[in-house]
Amino acid sequence: MGIGKLQKKLQKIFAHPIPTNLDWRGVESLLAHLGFEIEHTKKGHVKIKNEEGKEVVLIVHNHEINNKDEVVKLKHFLEQNGITADTKLS
Repeated sequence: MGIGKLQKKLQKIFAHPIPTNLDWRGVESLLAHLGFEIEHTKKGHVKIKNEEGKEVVLIVHNHEINNKDEVVKLKHFLEQNGITADTKLS
């Protein structure tokens, strides 16, 4: 996935109103690009870990994050790691 598509995916995570149809594959590519470790745990659960070992667990349903609470959890996790909608990817 190119930088432009990753940048759009990042902006979509931080969009208002909160999106309820985030394609997981695109989000996963973005998170990998940002250096997070991604682990698929039990069915529909994904653990995202930063370099210090802090983590968040999200529920992914049918290859989408389609619950506002899950999107908010992801957004807050990114913010805690210094990533915002204005972060420029390279």
